[in-house]
Amino acid sequence: MHSPIVVLKFGSSVLENHDALPAAVLEIYREIRRGRRVVAVVSAFGNRTDELLSSARQLFDEPDPSSLARLLETGEAEAAATLGLALDQAGVPARILDAGQIGLTTSEDILDAEPHDFDVVRLRQELLDVPVIVVPGFSGKLKSGAPALLGRGGSDLTALFLAHGLRAAECRLLKDVDGLLQVREDGSLDYGTRYATASYDECLRVGGPLIQPKAVEFAARHNLSFRIASCGSGGGTLAGPVKSRFESVDPAPAPTTVVLGGLGTVGLGVFRWLQSLKTDFQVVGILVRNLTSPRPEDVPSHLLTDSVEKLLETQPELVIEVVGGTGAAADLVHQARAAGSRVVSANKQLLAIEPELLKETAFGNGRLMASASVGGSVPALESVASLVQREEVVLVQGILNGTCNFILDRVNGGIEVEDALALAQDLGLAEADPHLDVSGLDCVYKLSLLATRAFGEEVTVDLIECEGLDGITAERLQQATENDGELKLVASAKRTSSGIKARVGLEILLPHHPLFGCEKEANRLVIETEGHRQVVFDGKGAGRWPTTVAVVGDVLQCRRADLSTGKERGLRRAKAS
Repeated sequence: MHSPIVVLKFGSSVLENHDALPAAVLEIYREIRRGRRVVAVVSAFGNRTDELLSSARQLFDEPDPSSLARLLETGEAEAAATLGLALDQAGVPARILDAGQIGLTTSEDILDAEPHDFDVVRLRQELLDVPVIVVPGFSGKLKSGAPALLGRGGSDLTALFLAHGLRAAECRLLKDVDGLLQVREDGSLDYGTRYATASYDECLRVGGPLIQPKAVEFAARHNLSFRIASCGSGGGTLAGPVKSRFESVDPAPAPTTVVLGGLGTVGLGVFRWLQSLKTDFQVVGILVRNLTSPRPEDVPSHLLTDSVEKLLETQPELVIEVVGGTGAAADLVHQARAAGSRVVSANKQLLAIEPELLKETAFGNGRLMASASVGGSVPALESVASLVQREEVVLVQGILNGTCNFILDRVNGGIEVEDALALAQDLGLAEADPHLDVSGLDCVYKLSLLATRAFGEEVTVDLIECEGLDGITAERLQQATENDGELKLVASAKRTSSGIKARVGLEILLPHHPLFGCEKEANRLVIETEGHRQVVFDGKGAGRWPTTVAVVGDVLQCRRADLSTGKERGLRRAKAS
């Protein structure tokens, strides 16, 4: 069974500049958390295409179409590469493929071509290797191999063309408005009314500035449905073989009030990301250990407090705990839950050692979210939860600590453990006190959460055998080398006839093992079902940004949940874009 594929098209109005990249990354990560594979089709940033075209026309009276096509396609290539870099920083495995690599061929009209074909098998195979493929959306290739452009708004057409060929579960054209708006008689837009559904004819009649007509005509020929929406939206307009129907657009809800527990490496990353999402979130307090410590200039001092009680006096709707440990973090989580706030935590230690929190993390009602506690940007808990709804899981096995994996990667290459650890600390992959990582305890806590969810019964930390990096010996390393293998710290939990057997320890992995080849600070999770089917998930498991993305992913899910259940909030006037 292959994962569903979704095609997301990020238009120039969405990718207005580099500041828009976090929203695009989160939109992609949202789909990965849902167990989908993503093809991200991108337009050039902002007005880049117009700037290139204007420059060419100023310099040359009649630009050669072939040369002009080569110039204009650089805008999409830049956007694709930059989004790829942003995904890499966030720990989301992605691959950038241009029109030539996916075999996207077109008609011979160089500046307004029609797509003819692409290599479906190649693209599907790539999506088995990585969860995200980024494709520049404006161009294809002529038979000669020269570039051809798909016309103004051609990324819409590329997205629908790929979605049709891949038989994607969904194609979403992401714009700067949340759907196709009603057009008044005077031609102005009614921002209070949008199309809930829109027929092809209606899209062609009123959607010209928003959707490429050629793309709509292609969808009509193939009876293809697609959605027009903004990033983060759960709605928008469904376009396709449907009758047009209007719906009222609710005034935009007030931002969710948030307090942040901890302002370390991850905490600062979360704060800055939330600051880029001010329309949706308002940070009203930050818990720190020492009020006199120096802070970055972008952190307002009036938000800081060293008291959990004062922090919660702001009556936040959402509490984000990235303090770590079991002292102040436990106080914050318990008091926040008692006050009725939703809680997002990355604290695998706290969640694993307290039975009530362990149960709710594994089987909870959404009031406690903890995706970042396991796997960094690998949506491990969500992946397990999704699988157990369909099949019985018999084995959960993974490389769950990016720091240890980075160290062992270097050790397998001949570097001493102490030197590899020092390098990890220099790169910000290991804490000043790395005990939880190198002892294997970090993996124990993560395995407890994963195994409890996978097997439907509590797998507490005391039931898990543990060996850390102190088990590295010259003999083990030599044995790994002689067998073309590698020494790795593996967390494993298996259902047996005598119960759940769980262990964290060093293992020699041979090339045929599904965890073999997991490099640097990456994490890899393998889930095996009763039918002997293996599902593999990859991503970065250490560093600020992978954990930050997982935390913010939970935060956004909490907001969507509150909005979808009609939670009472203050409303502010919708702002026209």
